[in-house]
Amino acid sequence: MIWNHYLSSEGSRAFVWPFGTTEGMPRVRNWPSRGQWKDTFMTKSAYEQLLIDSDHRGLKYLSQIQHLSSAAAVHYIASDGSLIQTNSLHTSPNSPSILSQLAVVASGGSALGSVMYYEQENALSIDATATFGDRYFVLTWEIAIDDTDDQDSRTLGCSTGSDSDQSIFCHQLQFPYSAIESTILDNHGSYALVYTLNHAPKIWVNGLRAFGLDSSTCCQDYRFELQDGSEFRRILSLERDGVLPQCSLHSIKTFQCDMSLNAQLDQLASALEFSRYNFSFSVKFQVTKLAQNGFLSPRNVFKFIDHVFLMQNTFGAVRTAAALRRLCQQVPYAGPLTKASDLDPLTISESLDRYVEDLMEEQPYLNDTLDSMNTYRADVTPSTLQLAGPELECSNRVLRNYAKFSDHFLRVTFMEEDAEPFYFDHTRSNQDIFWGRFKSLLKDGIKIGGRIYEFLGFSHSSLRAQTCWFLAPFMDHNKRVDADMIISKLGDFSHIQCPAKCAARIGQAFTDTSNSIAIDPTFVEEMEDVERNGRVFSDGVGTCSLGVLKTLQATQRSFSVPATIFQIRFAGAKGVISLDSRLQGYVLRLRPSMIKYRGTEESHIEICGIASRMLPLVLNRQLIKILEDLGISNKAFEDLQARAIDELRSSVSSIRNAAAFLEKHNVGKSTHTPWLLRKIQSLGLALSDDLFFRDLLDAVVLIQLQDLKYRTRIPVKEGATLYGIMDETGILEEGEVYCCWVDREWHTEHASGTVLCARSPALHPGDLQIAKAVTVPENSPLNELHNCIVFSSKGERDLPSQLSGGDLDGDLYHVTWDKSLIPDACHQPSEYPKLPPVDIGRPVTRTDMSDFFLKFMEQDQLGRVASQHMILADQYEQGTLHPDCIKLAELHSTAVDFSKTGIPIYEDQFPQSCRNTKFRPDFMAPGRKVKVEGHGIIFEREQIDLIDNDDARKAGEGRRKRYYESKKILGMLYRSIDERAFFKELHERSAILKDDDQTSQGVLSDLWEYIQAETVGLVWEQHIAYAAAMRDSYEATVSDIILQYSTNPPEYLEEIEVFMGSIICRTGCRSKRQKEYTTGMKEKYDREVKAYMAAMRDHGCSPGLVVANGEKKGGEESWEALCRSMACLYVGIEQPGVKKGRIDWGRRVTFGWVAAAVVMRELEVYQEDRVVGPLRKALKKKTGLGD
Repeated sequence: MIWNHYLSSEGSRAFVWPFGTTEGMPRVRNWPSRGQWKDTFMTKSAYEQLLIDSDHRGLKYLSQIQHLSSAAAVHYIASDGSLIQTNSLHTSPNSPSILSQLAVVASGGSALGSVMYYEQENALSIDATATFGDRYFVLTWEIAIDDTDDQDSRTLGCSTGSDSDQSIFCHQLQFPYSAIESTILDNHGSYALVYTLNHAPKIWVNGLRAFGLDSSTCCQDYRFELQDGSEFRRILSLERDGVLPQCSLHSIKTFQCDMSLNAQLDQLASALEFSRYNFSFSVKFQVTKLAQNGFLSPRNVFKFIDHVFLMQNTFGAVRTAAALRRLCQQVPYAGPLTKASDLDPLTISESLDRYVEDLMEEQPYLNDTLDSMNTYRADVTPSTLQLAGPELECSNRVLRNYAKFSDHFLRVTFMEEDAEPFYFDHTRSNQDIFWGRFKSLLKDGIKIGGRIYEFLGFSHSSLRAQTCWFLAPFMDHNKRVDADMIISKLGDFSHIQCPAKCAARIGQAFTDTSNSIAIDPTFVEEMEDVERNGRVFSDGVGTCSLGVLKTLQATQRSFSVPATIFQIRFAGAKGVISLDSRLQGYVLRLRPSMIKYRGTEESHIEICGIASRMLPLVLNRQLIKILEDLGISNKAFEDLQARAIDELRSSVSSIRNAAAFLEKHNVGKSTHTPWLLRKIQSLGLALSDDLFFRDLLDAVVLIQLQDLKYRTRIPVKEGATLYGIMDETGILEEGEVYCCWVDREWHTEHASGTVLCARSPALHPGDLQIAKAVTVPENSPLNELHNCIVFSSKGERDLPSQLSGGDLDGDLYHVTWDKSLIPDACHQPSEYPKLPPVDIGRPVTRTDMSDFFLKFMEQDQLGRVASQHMILADQYEQGTLHPDCIKLAELHSTAVDFSKTGIPIYEDQFPQSCRNTKFRPDFMAPGRKVKVEGHGIIFEREQIDLIDNDDARKAGEGRRKRYYESKKILGMLYRSIDERAFFKELHERSAILKDDDQTSQGVLSDLWEYIQAETVGLVWEQHIAYAAAMRDSYEATVSDIILQYSTNPPEYLEEIEVFMGSIICRTGCRSKRQKEYTTGMKEKYDREVKAYMAAMRDHGCSPGLVVANGEKKGGEESWEALCRSMACLYVGIEQPGVKKGRIDWGRRVTFGWVAAAVVMRELEVYQEDRVVGPLRKALKKKTGLGD
């Protein structure tokens, strides 16, 4: 029996009639606390009273998509028959249900007419049921397949695994409302509902994750035909009730398909390889991206191939590829609301011509170096493969060795449909995703532009990021270079018979390194490790002479304090080296614990970490919980958090404080924003009416407040985070440490007395230990070191191994001398037996390593263990001292080593109590949804009842969870912060965050008037065209960064997030992917903006200064940099860019702020020379001497 559902106003009962009618007696369907419907029959009198009370208007339609009879795939097409969309399911119009058709349509394409169509592709029979929930629309249907027939035993990419003659496949598609770009109601001929998504839905078959409806392109449009017009009213009622996103009415038509999407992609690939075209790979990549990512249909891209060929012959491959890349940003979505003329091949060709002309005016502001490479990327999801790049990214050893062939390397990231990483889910299986779709790509490679990219390898960090490198073979000096050849040249790995360990060793060559310095191998020495009681006190640390150190210090471009500690890779060695001032000459000394493999001819020191400054100590939840269990009072943490809140309040009390606040949190360093704010203050200009400044300060304060509330990250002033090394002099006794750092004013500081040492992550109560910080004699070599903690080489057990199993190959250690945080006594440190790595009994192959890559992605439970530990530690009175928490701490250690041993943890290893954690402490709940707008921070609805944070996704628990009020310190700290109240108070009290009307360029306009007054006589207008081209290039770069690092479209990043270098979490706590994206985004923007600022100052051959009388002057009196930057500031204020296309970016403002910092720097020099210059000339004339 099929039922209509009507939901009562209280939401706990539904009134149910047989489908297709509301006649007769309904059942009353109750929803009890255990979560299953229970039906009872309604009495006649109760039903009559219901009709009188509500007349059916008091009931809300819940769900009624019940029966479909057939299915087929559908495309959007243009009126001339050209393809725009693909991939859909279709049902007959006579089905007795709200849905007579389901159409799943992949967006992309263009048109030559005024009407958009769907185009049908393939068909299969289904009966389906759909449910509208609070967060998802879920479609379910079953398909029976006779295994004796000559049919594929797979459906939607999921194998049945059944031995019966007939297999039943239960399919489920989950459409998150957050992914819906638009909702269309169509009443042209038939009634239909059309969703346009920004990513494909998740698909399950028989409880297993499936590949997707199509594994080639991005599925974005899904069409559902309704039974009749009455269903429109029901859909609209769901929209009014806030269940469904906002709908709009639009007419949609269909057309018969004559070629499948995959066939069209093959046809396009063949055309790109046609010898007449002779396309460069960069052009082929961008053309393929247009079709592969669904920006345009393959058939429509094929139509302007000839035009692209002419562009390449005329303007060259570089500019043609850049124009195609810009087209990917600007072309509108091929959806029902898009004009067909906007997607016409002629219109697209005209757009390309315009883009390439703009690029002729722009300069290549940022170029490749050996330390950064333009890298192509591919993002693989269960349903799609999307291309990106090239992006300038940090280089590594392999890329440096083959810098001329960087486009043959492909960085591939495997991810969920919503761009989040895969997390272990003990309730569902992703086996067919990993060992079906992903395995086939790792085995067979990825074909792009006539090349086949094959699996190459991965670094340790990229393994956890679910990213690896692929390589397309190439010829170098008449030799074929492929993956096996590259690996063989890295070193000798034949003795390693554990895939995980072998991959880790090879992965050293794929570690991102900022610099590479050649060194004569004869200067490299080996020295013995310091070992005692089976422990290596010097694990991962070596030394160098002053000569080697100076060579390394020369690479410190952006650091002011010369470092004495470097984290390096050299040949087959990895670890940390520190200065030993006793060494003479030019010496690098390594230990056996650093050397992981041999047989390489590599002779470059590669830098992957620099102890250039002391990092602050910030407590986290794990450290706080252990300290609470060791007896530290609640007041100690409450006082520290109160101090942090007070600092946030004071940050907006004045411009001086605001500048110091931004500087402290490394915001605007590359753009000199803190310096510019101080300069603006010195001129007496007001910032309180500037929209951008207000939003910037609000956003930075919000991020710090979110860290306090949702991550419990509390800064400790009396503490530091430092690289750990070993005492090479033997002066430190057991239990002693030497801590030294240089502050911002270059003052040397030391810790002394009793200190508490730790390392993150810390789960075992013994992961925190007390030590004695000492000073050393003036002539000790340790006095030459700074920004490090030096551990003793004496004693029964080295201290680093007691701190969460640490070593000295680059680990960072926390140390505090805050007496309120030092317990009376510490727990015994953990002692876990070392697990022998998996041994396959033969040399490891690339296939073994790629299989381990998949195994790790499938079975990594590090996040789940940490989450369960946090829950149980809060629930048990003993906290982290409880045996279950001790067991989880041991499992966490095993999970950490999984990447090197190949040994995962299994479900039966978890304590029984982990199976009963149905409730979570309130501090693990997601927060209010937030937006940063011109009138301050906007806090939206509470989400306390939803699981949408990183811990939950790691635990594989995407369903609803219930929370309790934690009575422990973490709960108290969490509830003590009210974001809404905080920002209300902040704006009421702040002297620089007034609620007056703001203008986006308020202070810059005032600054411009001051600059004009100071530069009377300078003619800068001749640079406007150059400045406008630079602005367009800068804004295209910002847009590209937004597209690349937005983790949850359609909620794209704001320009201000790119400028400040940090992604704001819309729901409290940033996910792992957002943290990774924040790091990558900041690095990319900093590189790019420095290049633009340099271009403002130096435009190659300067034409000389132009003054009002037309006379040109050169030499020291030439102020071209000032004139150019003035033009840039002018176009940033008076001619701001407004970029539209696939996304309406609105008005851009940050280019003006970037230019303002350059102008004010150059103006200082100009003003000084106007004063000092005449005096210098007079002195020269009087004395007859030179300068």
